[in-house]
Amino acid sequence: MRSYVIGIALLALGSLVLVGSAQYELVTGTCEQITAEFGIVITSESTRDFDSVECATLYAILRSLPERLSRAVTTIRRLPRDPEAAGRAYGSTIELYDGLNCDTIPNCRDFMVVVFHEIAHVVHFRVFTPQQVQAYRQLYRRSGSDPGNFIGPLLRGRRYATTNEYEDFAELFAAYTEDSDRVVRFVRDRLSKNETILFEKLKILFDVLMGQSQPQSVFVYLSEVWVGAMPDGNFRGVVRRTLLPRDSQGLPSIPSEPGWEDF
Repeated sequence: MRSYVIGIALLALGSLVLVGSAQYELVTGTCEQITAEFGIVITSESTRDFDSVECATLYAILRSLPERLSRAVTTIRRLPRDPEAAGRAYGSTIELYDGLNCDTIPNCRDFMVVVFHEIAHVVHFRVFTPQQVQAYRQLYRRSGSDPGNFIGPLLRGRRYATTNEYEDFAELFAAYTEDSDRVVRFVRDRLSKNETILFEKLKILFDVLMGQSQPQSVFVYLSEVWVGAMPDGNFRGVVRRTLLPRDSQGLPSIPSEPGWEDF
């Protein structure tokens, strides 16, 4: 898939991030910790390895996901630039290409979206039940040409989700982990017009995300890039997550200031 932009920058000081009157201690991880904690092999067939900011951002993304999703990934590989793609996934492997870097704040936003997108493919391949695979395939086929049945309108008008059922789910997953509140508001608007297909897709995402653990609740996300989040004062991607109950419609009611847990 090609890269695109996500999130906003916030100010952080050292490893203690000041948000309102609360403080959150961020844990900065490394690629070595990713291998030790998740069993994910990280390799490079490029002229460069993942740098410390990219490793810390990857670590944050993986820690923010339920373990059964993050552990579905077994390999993250860096490859030389591909003019057609920023990342690809197959089986349990994610490939990220040169040109997709965390060398600037905008590029780090792109990096986060692409990583979540590629993880979503692995989740589709390895975590979906056969029933979920079939249900999502049918929803994709029923979506037709109505752009409101896809998440593209929230991704700067992109129509990549219309490519196939796998890109459809990956775009939905990437948009939801970028800004869950924005996705939920869009889905509520669709429901108010008696348009239910996107809502049915989101319910499958919820079921995959939560499994059987807490079916009446769901994680909501906000992905950002914070200046000062690295120990040396550099920026990195930060994933914010909280668990909220689902209302009578089956959607989370997201307050303006949730009690975020920061990764």
